[in-house]
Amino acid sequence: MQVEDGGNTGAKMTVTREGYANVAAVTASTEHHANAEHGDAYHMVFEVTPTAGDDCFLFLQNDDDKLMTVEGIWLSPAGAAEIYFQEGNAGTRNAAVVNVPAQCNFGSGNTADGTFETGVDLDGGAATLAAGTEFERYIFRAAANSGYFNFEQDIIIPKNGTLTIWSSASVLINGTVVFNYHEVE
Repeated sequence: MQVEDGGNTGAKMTVTREGYANVAAVTASTEHHANAEHGDAYHMVFEVTPTAGDDCFLFLQNDDDKLMTVEGIWLSPAGAAEIYFQEGNAGTRNAAVVNVPAQCNFGSGNTADGTFETGVDLDGGAATLAAGTEFERYIFRAAANSGYFNFEQDIIIPKNGTLTIWSSASVLINGTVVFNYHEVE
């Protein structure tokens, strides 16, 4: 049996008696596709020392119509700390510093479409940053070497959605947020 494509090009695909497609395929991860085909993958590098425990030090908001997918994060705290993540925070931030994410496809002219900020106490001062919902927490008992943490379920942020990162301690934190944009198909 043969199956014709839906685009009226006349291309056909052979299907076995058991209903399996006969194909030779090249596969790629969604993040590779977003980067190689669309030039829409980024790294947001940061270095910050929160002023006190339970301070928000990173704010990320998706302003694109496409979904933002956060794949994971590199972290290297200089001391014991609990680094935790929240979604749904909204409001103004205190003494925010704009952080421009780096393009991971050096041939692409795209830029990340969103609000990307770091700061030592984004939820302090005159900030109106309302609390969100915690969804992940990493506990470091002492200073850590750099390590990559892959979210078991990729974090999907729709347009106007937010992600914030907080620390339980005032320690230097280096890191990189790894993300891309991709349309729902």
